[in-house]
Amino acid sequence: MPKGTDMDFSITVKPTFEEYKRFNRVVHNAIGKTRVKTIVLCLLLLLITGYLFWIQEYLIALLLFAAWTLTIVLAKAKAERNIKKAWNSNAVLRENESVFRFTESGIDVTASNGCSHIEYDKLYRLIETKTHFYLLSAVNMGSGFPKSLCTPEQQDFIRKHCIK
Repeated sequence: MPKGTDMDFSITVKPTFEEYKRFNRVVHNAIGKTRVKTIVLCLLLLLITGYLFWIQEYLIALLLFAAWTLTIVLAKAKAERNIKKAWNSNAVLRENESVFRFTESGIDVTASNGCSHIEYDKLYRLIETKTHFYLLSAVNMGSGFPKSLCTPEQQDFIRKHCIK
């Protein structure tokens, strides 16, 4: 639970596989614009399929649609496998409880494998979802924690200091 005032407070996070999986999905979608690309490709597929139906090439349209669906399913399964493999192969990640201490000067992160200080202006990005904050120190490196660990005032502090 959060401690201290809204200007100096700490959050302790113990990683779980579900949180790790959520972090990877959210960051991948936000950084890679995956959702936008998928929607554009699906619309393009629908246009091509519609055209093929219009010129009465039903078999080609069906094969194209089946291939696209299979590609999506296989890509999702591969991503899930890679996430699980990374989680299982990294004992430090699985057993690493992190403490985030938010101060006026930056974030002090302390974990079993070390500590660091990140100034707010050096933070790569803050990703906020309905339930979590994800603090990225680089494109795909960072940590996340549930908003429920913070008071509303502390959430405002994080937004104010971490959003560029």
